[in-house]
Amino acid sequence: MTRLFFALVLIIIVLAQASALPAIVGGGIEPNLLLVCLLVWAGFRGPEEGLIWAFGAGLVMDLVALNPLGTTCLALIPVVLIGGLARRRLFHSGIIIPLVAVVGASLAFQVVIGVLGYFDGSAYPALVVIKLGMLTALLNMLVVPPLYLLLILLERLGVSGEAQA
Repeated sequence: MTRLFFALVLIIIVLAQASALPAIVGGGIEPNLLLVCLLVWAGFRGPEEGLIWAFGAGLVMDLVALNPLGTTCLALIPVVLIGGLARRRLFHSGIIIPLVAVVGASLAFQVVIGVLGYFDGSAYPALVVIKLGMLTALLNMLVVPPLYLLLILLERLGVSGEAQA
């Protein structure tokens, strides 16, 4: 049941990320809600499950946002691996570790997008990629607490619901 709710959350996030968020924020720099959500989920459930969600959500994101197919999937791999490294024991220590992890994940995501853009022919200079990564990381840090709390609630409801069944 938890996975079904998480799938619904991911669908809402992908649609918001691709359509509503750019219109609301403007300026081309917005928080990456999908990145934060998958980072925290991989921290709860492990990198194996995180990679499955990253593949599906990445493909949907590429289709909705009209990105080259597979770009977001590949860029989400280091995000999920960072979440998997943080794992559950570090997420129990509070919100600090997820904030640090989201900075690393945001930079890794932007670097992969930059490298893939080089092969695609739409590359930005390395300094621009790093600046975009840092700005996105700062915005992602603002998004971590509410998404972190939402996913903790979802995780606890799922665990207690599965224990009662």
